[in-house]
Amino acid sequence: MRTLCKDLAATIPSLKKVNRGKMSFYDIEERAFEIGADRVLIIDRWKGRPGRIRLFEIKNGIQQVPPQIYVRGVKFRRDFKIKPVNQRSPSSIFIEEPEGMSGEIKRLSETFARFFEIPKVKPKMIEKPLDFEVMRFSVEPENMIRVSFYLMPKNIEVGPRIRISHVVWEI
Repeated sequence: MRTLCKDLAATIPSLKKVNRGKMSFYDIEERAFEIGADRVLIIDRWKGRPGRIRLFEIKNGIQQVPPQIYVRGVKFRRDFKIKPVNQRSPSSIFIEEPEGMSGEIKRLSETFARFFEIPKVKPKMIEKPLDFEVMRFSVEPENMIRVSFYLMPKNIEVGPRIRISHVVWEI
């Protein structure tokens, strides 16, 4: 769980990792206020591994926003054979707009773009010779959604890779 949090913080520049420990929602809201955050991502444990991802906004109290994401499996950055030279956050990250994908994947990518404040780009624009990371959505043969991170322009998957079993939009 901590590895996934660390990997996401290393991949998405706007994220800050804070260990929750035994903090209540009130404590989480207080901690978010201390570090100047207006949004919180909580990764819950299920059978010893990351099991659920919940998104929260801090407005008048802490409020969960859809969707609730159930994780099937994760491949961490350390598990990829290619190690990026620079382990720090990339200077820029984009979400590749899914073309020809289901409405649920498009809706999920829109939510991630809005929640993490990551711009979306079309795949044709990614061929430019710039160094950045891109978040891609795809569907695996078992009909699971996969979220992967790639280092561009070499198109090398650097992780983490998150396999999503299902997404709940009604909370």
